[in-house]
Amino acid sequence: MSGTCVPGSRGIPKMIRHVTYFSLMKKPILWVLLLMVTGTAAQQAKFGVTAGYLNARGSIKAEGISISASESGFYGGLLADFTLGETWHVQPELLYATVDGGEALFLPIVLRYYVAPKLNFQAGPQFVFSLEDVPEDFTGVEFDLAGGIGFDITEDFFAQARYSFQLNNSYTGSEDVTVRGNYLTLGLGYTF
Repeated sequence: MSGTCVPGSRGIPKMIRHVTYFSLMKKPILWVLLLMVTGTAAQQAKFGVTAGYLNARGSIKAEGISISASESGFYGGLLADFTLGETWHVQPELLYATVDGGEALFLPIVLRYYVAPKLNFQAGPQFVFSLEDVPEDFTGVEFDLAGGIGFDITEDFFAQARYSFQLNNSYTGSEDVTVRGNYLTLGLGYTF
């Protein structure tokens, strides 16, 4: 694939690494602070750690041609779990992620709804912040939509799977090019 070049794209395939490995939003800390302030009204708060497998898929569309690549890596980080009611929780996370040498910070803020005592569905926004140099005409911030499922193995130990897809375009230049990333995470977590 490294030899493939989209006509008029000025070497965009060289940048698929940056697509696959993340981009970002401008003021994610405000989201976290807002969530933390909101969380003070929550009935119960728990904190914990989570880690697991990460699959990152980047895609580029230009002049009717699509190119995509997928790589695997891992993630790990911290989480907070705010109980809002018997079946509702809010779970912000701050995760370090690495795929094939690329690094980023993920900030998912998911709403969890328990459909059974140990089984929950998850959905919410996710911000991805690149920790690498971002090429000209690209943004280092992604705004994603995430959804998934979680299972509480014990009161403190859980497993979760999530898929997210990027809503914004990482390419900010003037050409008709779309660059996006999607992420699959499979992990375990522990709250205390």
